[in-house]
Amino acid sequence: MKFNFTLIAMILTCMTLSLTAQESVMELKEKKAEIEAKQAELLEQAEAYQGEIDGITSELEILGGWQTGLLGSVGFNLGTQSKWAGSANPNSSTSNLGIGLNGFANNIKEGSFWRNKGIITLGWQQVDPDTKDDAVGTGFDLNTDLLNLSSLYGKNISDKWALSGLGELNSSVGNFLSPGTVDIGVGLTWNPNSDLVVVIHPINYHIAFSDVEGVSSEGALGAKIRADYTHEFPGGLGWSSTFTTFVPYSSAEAPQPTLFEYTWLNTLTYNLAGGIGVNLGLGLRNAEFESTDTQTYYNLGLSYSL
Repeated sequence: MKFNFTLIAMILTCMTLSLTAQESVMELKEKKAEIEAKQAELLEQAEAYQGEIDGITSELEILGGWQTGLLGSVGFNLGTQSKWAGSANPNSSTSNLGIGLNGFANNIKEGSFWRNKGIITLGWQQVDPDTKDDAVGTGFDLNTDLLNLSSLYGKNISDKWALSGLGELNSSVGNFLSPGTVDIGVGLTWNPNSDLVVVIHPINYHIAFSDVEGVSSEGALGAKIRADYTHEFPGGLGWSSTFTTFVPYSSAEAPQPTLFEYTWLNTLTYNLAGGIGVNLGLGLRNAEFESTDTQTYYNLGLSYSL
């Protein structure tokens, strides 16, 4: 009988300890849930404070003066062949070097703005069709050369619209203004958000400089439209795009070509780490004054943003 009593006592003690442990687990779970709820509330408050800090930082940057940025890319390719029977030039070598710069300097105030942008793209190529002979290769020849500079000043008349004046130069570095164009005009600028700036200037004087024999340099009055778009996508992908066009009000007299033209320049970047990434540049231009064919280019290389 004594043994049975002891056994019962042990069972009751174990049950009591088990119930106590279960109560402790439930209390801990409730405490954990309370802490997690407080943590979520604090995180929401922290995000709200961070949003306010970001907004104040943006205002300080605007009121502080100039905002500048520079993206530079370099691409380099080497290719050699030795006794490659399937090639038209079995012993040959090629080298390609490309450099691209895309920079801006903006001064944006509460009632006005001054936006400046520059795009430079240069590419060189070296070819030696026969490395076994004594002849020297062609050396590095400049085969891509683009220069676009613009300066836009405006006075705000509403949240999204401004009276503005634009000066733009489109040329090359090696053959400056041969050919090339210069635009000076006034009108309106539409700025719906921080990524997009659209210039609409119905009063614009366009000067086209010629390098073609029999075609003289000429100026004309017309409309100027320019759109600059810059956006950073999630995951490190960035896109900078510039579209600019001129539409003359008067038609050209034969055999003089028309002064209508458009240029579309794009830069795609993918950030890998520490400002280093991959850069792809694409360009499209149509200007009968320079060439009857549509002009295109692309370059690919490593990039570094400042």
